[in-house]
Amino acid sequence: MIPRISKVRKRDGRLVAFDESKIADAIHKAACAAGTGDRFLSEELAGVVTLFLEKRYAGVPGIEDIQDMVEKVLIETGHARMAKAYILYRERRARAREQVFVDGEVGTGPQVGNPVKALVCSWSKGRIADALVREADLDRKVAAEVASRVEEKVFARQVRRITTTAIRSLVEAELFLMGYGDRVGRQALVGVPRYDVDCLLRGSGKAAWRPRGPRELKRKVAEAVLAQYALTEVYSAEVVDAHLDQRIHIAEVGAPFEWLAASAPMPAAGDASEWVEGGVSLAYRLSEVVTREVTLTGVTGGTWTAEAGSALNAARRLLAHPALPRGSTLGVALACRLPDETGLAEALVREHWARFRAGFLDGLPRLVLHIAAETAGTDSGRKALLPALAAAAETGRIHVVVEREEEASLVTPWYRVPAADAAGGGTLGVAGAVAVNIAAIAGPEERDETALIEGLDAALTLALKGLRQKRSFMESLRADPAGPLYRIAAGARPLIDGSRGLDLVHLIGLETFEDARLAGRLGSYAAVRVAEEGRPMRLRPLLAPERDGEAARRFDPDAEPVIGEAYSVGGELAVEALHDPLAG
Repeated sequence: MIPRISKVRKRDGRLVAFDESKIADAIHKAACAAGTGDRFLSEELAGVVTLFLEKRYAGVPGIEDIQDMVEKVLIETGHARMAKAYILYRERRARAREQVFVDGEVGTGPQVGNPVKALVCSWSKGRIADALVREADLDRKVAAEVASRVEEKVFARQVRRITTTAIRSLVEAELFLMGYGDRVGRQALVGVPRYDVDCLLRGSGKAAWRPRGPRELKRKVAEAVLAQYALTEVYSAEVVDAHLDQRIHIAEVGAPFEWLAASAPMPAAGDASEWVEGGVSLAYRLSEVVTREVTLTGVTGGTWTAEAGSALNAARRLLAHPALPRGSTLGVALACRLPDETGLAEALVREHWARFRAGFLDGLPRLVLHIAAETAGTDSGRKALLPALAAAAETGRIHVVVEREEEASLVTPWYRVPAADAAGGGTLGVAGAVAVNIAAIAGPEERDETALIEGLDAALTLALKGLRQKRSFMESLRADPAGPLYRIAAGARPLIDGSRGLDLVHLIGLETFEDARLAGRLGSYAAVRVAEEGRPMRLRPLLAPERDGEAARRFDPDAEPVIGEAYSVGGELAVEALHDPLAG
């Protein structure tokens, strides 16, 4: 019994199903070229070719073997003109394949990110079909038809080189024409327009921006690419629409898998060197997975007993350490308590102020100084507090927290977490932040309070959905032991506990309301609303002021953003902070 042919080996080595109708198509094209386009005859001759192939090849024939057999059958059955047309067609296709090269990118999947290296490879219709099956979930036969149509157009142009971007455009056009427009999005290329990259490189364009160096520039371009990915794959259409028309603003949309902020307790230390190196190491490790702010808490708690002069030296080493994270968007904060028996808190204030005056502003951390209300009025409290307030007034980088509660809350330069919510120890991360545009809700004309509440409700719901969608994306990455976030947030000893993270909501534009009471009511309503609606969504939402005015500038590029603080200090003590301890 003659074995049936079931597979064919393509030129690139792939095995595909044998299809006699493709042989008939090729013979019919040759027949048409010879002026005898008889479809029935073409199918009959294809059957003869198949019969001879099955007799000659016990294994799997190659494409060239099949084409040789077609030529043989056409000649031996007396169809010389058809054979000549087929041979000429075959030669043209071979020359076209040799001449067309594809500028490709590293990797086999759709491009997501920056091309690392350009590759040049010979033309392959099979790779197009494979990509359509894999990426667009097309039936193999439909994918082959799309690939064939694209190949015909490319060969007809007689180009020597074509980019994968151009090939994808041709594929998308064919998908639309064949009624598969819904598959186009899965084939979409994620990238950055050349003009935008040029603006980033040269700091030109409307939003001029200068990177600190090549590493920050690469990150900025990568964020532009990832922002496109996030707006199509991470967030829902309604959230994306609200972000694009500026009803809300998703902070760091180009960092969908990174934490926005994190706070962690300072590691215990036995001496000054351990204290400095331990703090810097922890801040650096957190900066690898955090985009905006890293806060080290309890910086002076449980440390060694400082000798005379050693506290100031240790503070100097910490603030000037070359490995302390520095970046245009990332900030580091050190939280400690006043007064401090070791003298470290006072030494940090003194050295921080001195470095500020000397112009060492790049990467200078912020200080968060806690003092109990009952202690602030004592002699020791005032002695420690007054220099801190004077330094805070001049530098703007020192924040004084007067605690009136029995339990200390977690305070960073950006947000404040009640003691009950901060309990549990370990690192506390901020998964994301979404700003709500109050001006867009209020509209150009004054609206009544009921209408404002309704608009605020809708915007807060979208903000919480956006926060939940980022959380879900991060959780999906943490669930994979081979994924990039598993070790950081889900391993045996996670750097950041993914189950405890916070989610921030900003209200932008409340300060523009002439009615301060109305603005206060809207703020209070929003705080309760995000807490009530966020809990069923497995969020830990917190209403907080915006950190650096990113959303405010986007909502109104001409306005001066108002960046609030998460806490306030009593007026009496601030008035007394007018003497300069550094002056002697």
